Amino acid sequence: MEHQNSSTLNREDARQALDTIAVTAQRSTTLYRYHQASPYFFLWGVVWMLGYGLSDLWPAQAGWTWMLLDAVGIGMSIVIATSGRAQRGAGSAMAWRIAGLGGSLFLYFAAAFAVMAPSSGKQVSTFITLTVALAYGLVGLWAGLRWIGAGVAVAALALVAYFYVPTYFNTWMGFAGGGVLVLTGYWLRRV
Repeated sequence: MEHQNSSTLNREDARQALDTIAVTAQRSTTLYRYHQASPYFFLWGVVWMLGYGLSDLWPAQAGWTWMLLDAVGIGMSIVIATSGRAQRGAGSAMAWRIAGLGGSLFLYFAAAFAVMAPSSGKQVSTFITLTVALAYGLVGLWAGLRWIGAGVAVAALALVAYFYVPTYFNTWMGFAGGGVLVLTGYWLRRV
């Protein structure tokens, strides 16, 4: 009888140990993903700061400014992806995915604006920002709550800027929106 209790206890201990290992592995995967994502948040936070800041200085050139900065951001994202992936032996597949993502987003926004015909740069900017915030939230469903937090923060700041600070929209979005991305990059790095 005593032998049976010790083997039941051992099975329970083994099950608990396996559960602990599974939880630890999941947490480790989440932290690894955070660490891998942080350089992109830093990069795009700087792109936002420059984009909104330059749009404030030269509003007539805002569209061209953003197209140039987005191209640079996509190029730098590819550099980040290929340098990191090469070290892990994943090759350049990520570079093509990022380029495809950038092209897909460009086509999506062009089609959406053709259908919706926004009447101001603030509408265009807010729509793009809300779409990016949604993407962060959706990624966060798989990659971790910090992504969701970044998405909620960016969306809230964009709505505040659009409805309550329209005169200083670009300045607000540059510092607040870009700042959230940079801070999120730092937050993701601190794992």
